Amino acid sequence: MAIKRVRVEELRPGMFIHDLNCGWLDHPFIRPRFKVSRTAQIERIRAQGIRELYIDTARGTDVLEAPTQSAIQRDLHAQLLEAAESPAPADPAPVPREQEVPVARRILGEAGEVVGGLLRDVRLGKQLEPARARPLVRAMRASVMRNPGALVSLGRIKEADTYTFQHSVSTCTLLIAFCHAMGMDGEAVEEAGLGALLHDVGKMKVPNRILNKPGSLTETEAATMKSHAAIGAEILASVPGLPPQVVRIAAEHHERVGGGGYPRGLAGEAISLGGRMTAIVDVYDAMTSNRVYHRRSEPTEVLKRLLEWGGTQLDLDLVQQFIRALGIYPVGSLVRLESGRLAVVLDQGADLLKPRVRLVRDTRSATLLPPQDLDLSEAGAEAILDYEAPEDWDMDPAAYL
Repeated sequence: MAIKRVRVEELRPGMFIHDLNCGWLDHPFIRPRFKVSRTAQIERIRAQGIRELYIDTARGTDVLEAPTQSAIQRDLHAQLLEAAESPAPADPAPVPREQEVPVARRILGEAGEVVGGLLRDVRLGKQLEPARARPLVRAMRASVMRNPGALVSLGRIKEADTYTFQHSVSTCTLLIAFCHAMGMDGEAVEEAGLGALLHDVGKMKVPNRILNKPGSLTETEAATMKSHAAIGAEILASVPGLPPQVVRIAAEHHERVGGGGYPRGLAGEAISLGGRMTAIVDVYDAMTSNRVYHRRSEPTEVLKRLLEWGGTQLDLDLVQQFIRALGIYPVGSLVRLESGRLAVVLDQGADLLKPRVRLVRDTRSATLLPPQDLDLSEAGAEAILDYEAPEDWDMDPAAYL
C-alpha cells in the first residue's frame, strides 16, 4: 500500500484522499483528508481547478498504474536540478551580503511600521494612502539591487501576532527580487512591489476570529476569507492615480493558470504577468512560514511543490525562473555536505548548486563547528547532498547569517 498521485478523472467513490494537492484556501472541504463517498464530492474538486491529487491506498481503493509519491518526489528533484542548470538570471550582487544586512534590517523594520499602519487604517475604515509606501518600495528595490539575499533572507523571520503585515512585506521583497532577476525596468519593479505590499489589504475586512482561526474553516468562513481578493481590489481601485497593475495584483494573486482560482476563475494569460508572478511568491512565502494552522516547510521542499503545481495552478515557466532567481537552496537554508557537515547558505553564485556556505555542525560527532565560510564553486570543494530541517537539529539558521 502507498500514497499515490491520481488524476481527478481517475477519482472514484471509495478512494481515500490523502492530500488535495493545493493551497488550504483553494479547496471547498473542511478537512483535507477524507474518504470519497459520492460523485458530488469529485465534481466539487474538479470545479476548484484541481487536476491531480494524492490518495492513500491503505485506506481506500487503489489505482494500480498511478505513480507513487516517492516516485513523484524523485522526478521533482530531477526537475529542480534541471532548473538549476541554467545560470542565475541576475548579475552578481555588487555589495556583499554582510554589508547589506544592517541596511536591509532597518528597511524591514520601517516596512513593518508603514505596512502595519496602512492596513490598520483600512481596518478602521480610513482612506488608504499608498503614497506613504512608495519611498519604502523604492528603498527595498535599491537594497535588492545591491544584494537580494540580504533582504530576502531576513524576510523569512516572522512573528505570529503580526504575520499579515510581515507576509505582505516578505511577498513584496520576493516579488521585487523576482522582477529584478527578470530584467524589468525600475518603474515596473516598483509598481509590482507596491502591488505585493498591498495584495492582502482586503484581509483587513475579514474578522480576526476567521483570519487567525487555529483550526479548519467552515465553508462560510472560507468563503469570507476568499472574499479578501475582490475586496482588496475594490479598495485599491478607489484610490485615485494608483497604477492598474497594483489593483490587478490584489485581484489576481489567488487566480490559477488552469482555472478554478478566485475571485473570477481566470486562466492562463487572462491573468496579468504581475498576478501570475505574485501567485508564486505568495504561495512560497506562506508555505515557508509558520502559522497557527500550518507548520512551515523548508524552502527547497516548497520549490518542488511549486514545480508540481506548474502548468495547472501556477505558470510553470515563471516557476522555473523564480527558482533560478532564488536558488534551489535559498539564502538561509540549512544543507548537508558530502562530508556530513551541516552548513547555512550565505550567497548564491552563477552555479545554483554551488553557493557560498557557512559550516555550523558536524553530524558525525554531533558537535558545533567554528564558523567557517566555504565557496562550493571552487575547484575541489565538496557538494551539497540535500537540505535539512533546522528543527531536526534544534538550530536557527538565521542566527548564523
